[in-house]
Amino acid sequence: MELEKIKEAIAASTRDEELASATRYEVEAYARLWPFVFLVNDWDVWNGSKRSLNLQVVRWLESEGAPYDFFQIRTGFGLMGFKDQEAAKAFERRWSGRSQGTPASNGDWNPHPLKSTFEPVHVN
Repeated sequence: MELEKIKEAIAASTRDEELASATRYEVEAYARLWPFVFLVNDWDVWNGSKRSLNLQVVRWLESEGAPYDFFQIRTGFGLMGFKDQEAAKAFERRWSGRSQGTPASNGDWNPHPLKSTFEPVHVN
C-alpha cells in the first residue's frame, strides 16, 4: 500500500490532530526501515483480541523465511513491513482477503458419490 494512503487512513480515523501527526511520523519512520509496508486493519491476520497476529499467519510468515515485522500503532492500526518485494506480494495475495476464491457457479456441484460433478451433464 502506498505510504500516503496509509497516512490518510490514519488521519481520517484519528480525531486528535497531535496524535494523528505523531502517528504519521511513526509510519514514515517505519517505512524507512521496511520498504514494503501494508496497513492490515481489515485483513484476516489478527488474533481474537486484535492485539497481535493470528498464529496461522505467524507460521505462514516463518515458513516463507523472508524478513518481516509487525507493528501495532497506539491508535490501533497494524502495519506489516517487508524487506523483500516478492515476500510482500506473497503476503498480500495470501492475507489481504482480495482473492477469497471464486463463488460457486449455478449449483451444479453434487457431492453424491455415484453422481459427481465429473459426470457428463445429460440434457433431456
